[in-house]
Amino acid sequence: MSWLFAAFVPGLLMVVTFALERLEARLDRDALIATDVVEFLEAAQPGDVSTLAREGMPEALDCFHRRRMERIEPSMEAVMEAANNHGVAARTHVFTRPNPLFQPTRHADPV
Repeated sequence: MSWLFAAFVPGLLMVVTFALERLEARLDRDALIATDVVEFLEAAQPGDVSTLAREGMPEALDCFHRRRMERIEPSMEAVMEAANNHGVAARTHVFTRPNPLFQPTRHADPV
């Protein structure tokens, strides 16, 4: 009977470890950075505040960052017009937004 205990405990520990790792990854992805919150509160407009009240801080930060990137990024038409006006060949590459699925780490890996 003790051989069953010795055979199944390591497997059970591995399953629990993988489950906790997935839970930790989900919790870490939803964590907010204090500097982002401060930046949001300093520059928020009424639409951002209503998004914050309706959908929560992560969604409000996403909308806030998206709006800021739209102001910074030139549109393709603006790039083509600027290239044609200056007699320079048109750009073939326009910078895109960062991949929202990629979440950079907030701290160095201590390993």
